[in-house]
Amino acid sequence: MANRFALRIADFLCRNNTIQHEDKEIYVYGFEILFSNIVNFILIMVMGLLLKQFHHALLFYIVFVVTRSYCGGYHASTYMKCNITFVGTFIVTVIASNMIYPTISFVYLIVFLAIYVGCVLEYAPIDNVHKRLTEEEKGRYRKISILISVFWTVTVFVLYFLSKHYATTLTLTLVMIAMLMLIEVNKKKESY
Repeated sequence: MANRFALRIADFLCRNNTIQHEDKEIYVYGFEILFSNIVNFILIMVMGLLLKQFHHALLFYIVFVVTRSYCGGYHASTYMKCNITFVGTFIVTVIASNMIYPTISFVYLIVFLAIYVGCVLEYAPIDNVHKRLTEEEKGRYRKISILISVFWTVTVFVLYFLSKHYATTLTLTLVMIAMLMLIEVNKKKESY
């Protein structure tokens, strides 16, 4: 569906001489990504409202999208699978956060953060078939991934004393990102 929608827009722009025909594929891919991001945002916000966890949905979305943009990780083979994985990850994160935040200790949050940071230090950035990174980009993305990780870690420490629930949601989002990174690393190892 995303591909057909993107193709129609690109065809329309080509017919109106807004874009060059030889650039059409680039625009199709860009529109697919844009459409997928809009759908994912709407899905997460709707799920957040349905679960009465809108602020946690917003936190999850921001952390997930920003972090994954630089760290990389698992990529589904279709947009439908991507949407299902994204929503499923959100639901697991929110349900787990609601269950454990009342009793989670600071030590457990540190352990979870260490797992996430370890994955970032070991594997980030993970490129994919649609977004191959040059060596220069890998270096830049790696630095940004580490800076983002430091920022989220400090944010968790501060949030723990302000709102343990938000600190838990943020931490579990990072753990889910780490898991998706490990899945992609294992998938690449199996394909070799």
